[in-house]
Amino acid sequence: MRKRVESLFLLLERIRPTDWQRTLAWAAVAGATGALATLAFRQGLVLIEHLLYGPAAGLVQAAERLVWWQRLLSPALGGALAGVVLVIARRLPRRTPHGDYMEAVVLGRGELETRASLLRALSSACTVASGGAIGREGPMVQLAALTGSLVAGWRNMPVPRRRLLVACAAAAGLTTAYGTPIAGAMFIAEIVLQSLATETLAPLLIASVTAHATVAALVGTAALYRMPDLPALRAPELLLAGALGLLVGLLAPLYLWLLDLARRAFGAWRASLPLKMAAGGLLVGLLSLQSPQVWGNGFSVVNSVLQGEWAWQALLLVLLLKLAAVAATTGSGAVGGIFTPTLFVGAVSGALFALGAAALPFAHLPVPAGAAIGMGAFLAASTHAPLTSVLMVFEMTENYTVVAPLMLACVLAYAVSRLLRPDSVYASSQRQKAAADPRLAVAGDLLRTGTPAVQPGQSIEQVERALLESRWRHVYVVDTQARFLGAIAMHDLAAELKKPHDPASPWPADLLQGGYPRLSRDMPLWEVLAVFERHAGERLPVVDGEGRLLGHVAKTDLVLMLRERLAIS
Repeated sequence: MRKRVESLFLLLERIRPTDWQRTLAWAAVAGATGALATLAFRQGLVLIEHLLYGPAAGLVQAAERLVWWQRLLSPALGGALAGVVLVIARRLPRRTPHGDYMEAVVLGRGELETRASLLRALSSACTVASGGAIGREGPMVQLAALTGSLVAGWRNMPVPRRRLLVACAAAAGLTTAYGTPIAGAMFIAEIVLQSLATETLAPLLIASVTAHATVAALVGTAALYRMPDLPALRAPELLLAGALGLLVGLLAPLYLWLLDLARRAFGAWRASLPLKMAAGGLLVGLLSLQSPQVWGNGFSVVNSVLQGEWAWQALLLVLLLKLAAVAATTGSGAVGGIFTPTLFVGAVSGALFALGAAALPFAHLPVPAGAAIGMGAFLAASTHAPLTSVLMVFEMTENYTVVAPLMLACVLAYAVSRLLRPDSVYASSQRQKAAADPRLAVAGDLLRTGTPAVQPGQSIEQVERALLESRWRHVYVVDTQARFLGAIAMHDLAAELKKPHDPASPWPADLLQGGYPRLSRDMPLWEVLAVFERHAGERLPVVDGEGRLLGHVAKTDLVLMLRERLAIS
């Protein structure tokens, strides 16, 4: 019997999952819930558009069916309604100042307000369904991230793990929106977390793959953009791709400057938010009278451009009008994504470049290839994330032919754009992250509750049960007032069980390690790290000023927090 108990202790010690392995399991849960939330929002938009415009292949086709005054007023009415919903959302009492998922991950405690997030998604749906020139991926990712926040809150996870789970759910949302499991994880790692460490990248990949599998099981998967078959590109075409990257590196800062200018212009206008957003929608309506292609995020137009069937005059016109529509929509304060409109600008710019380069005698860059390369280069120049941009375009098109020229164009576009404009389109959150003081983090930020403990006088059998149920190497000892007294080690108890004993007898006092290290709740992170350096275990108890046990800190959470803080510099 004793040998079996000892063998059981050894077996449990070997197969016990670590905190990091459990994190991977929760990342899979976040991936599934994030995918479901994204699919629900997408289906809701499809239903709204069907009710408003009848059966249609997209917002551009819906706009083409409307009479002129309906096409003019629809974005304005949708903008006004979206503004009213946003005003309601901003007046709600909030527990956290960070409403955006990026801010919640890099600045806050990984907490998102449910009502505020739902109202922001509703506001975005009003803008998108009425023809606003903005992406729908923003609210999709926000709702997916909300599910991660809810799961983390339900499990009462500490701050680093909560932030990571929100990031995992956001990666799942991006994966579901674009069908890009690799790029979805890389976007969050490269742009939001700014870390490619295994501790963060592995859970993101698990969440993305789980989201992709969920989508495949429910609705099926396919490449988001269709491209015709292309011949292998020769060295001269690679040179043209590099030239396109350099050109995009010059144009992307102008694009971001235009968006900033629109925000400042609407911000200087002393009017209510619904009125501003109605005015932005009205501008989109006016532009759509000339070209209905300015409606929506531009997905159908990009798919059309990738087939290479547009004349340069039509491409130039729709590019200029779309730029104005995107500036009007985002500048007025609409909630949505800028990702897909940026892909639109890049695709049309790349197609125009390919048409212009057709006059060269030594090289021929196919228009579909130019459009795909332009998408990636413009994305890299705007987000300052070249690796994510390459993977994103490759997964969206499933065309390997363009990968090599795409890599060259993305790196060159990123280098030139960063030289001219150090800030990316996501610079505000990154600047706020850099301003965070790493000295503010304390052990209390990593606190986990539900810590197993026993008391003096309890039986050996109860101590054994506590160790078996927790699968820890130590069980903590507290008195009747919950004051921390020390710990009992698994191997010490195993040695005791080899001796003749009565399981109902109290555990021997000599098992207690009274000098077991402990943390105080307000201990700074660098002191916590110093204690862990002297302690080989995975966890340490946390006590208050009276010595009462509050919970414990896991070493994995400390590593996540420190890696996050070090990324600031």
